[in-house]
Amino acid sequence: MTADVILDRIASVCAGTPFEFHQAVTPFSFDLQPSGQVDRVFRLEYGDGPILGGFNFAEERNDRVTIWVARKYNGDAPAAYKALVTDATSLRASIIRDGIVDSGEYFVPDDGNAQQIVRQPNAEFAVLRLQLPVNYEVTI
Repeated sequence: MTADVILDRIASVCAGTPFEFHQAVTPFSFDLQPSGQVDRVFRLEYGDGPILGGFNFAEERNDRVTIWVARKYNGDAPAAYKALVTDATSLRASIIRDGIVDSGEYFVPDDGNAQQIVRQPNAEFAVLRLQLPVNYEVTI
């Protein structure tokens, strides 16, 4: 398993049922996303974490994936906020299930999860930032 495969698996969870989010045009921000297409858009960021051990040209990693989801206010900011709260718990549960049951290639440890919902200044949308530790084995 490699980091790009993990990102592809998580992207497929975000784009699949029941979420059906669309991937942002850039992985770095929502700034280049057309205004009319910023609702229910996600992007992923990957960060190296500690190597937990390994032998025989393999290592166990505990990296961090950050999922960003944008929701337009559409005239109802409290509803957008509630939707992002639901997105956070539902995405986490779906990614845990994908890692353990569907792929069997990675898992999300119980510790180290972080979420934050942020209002974008001068924007018509809010953003969920969901950070998950992802534990997997990689051949080096």
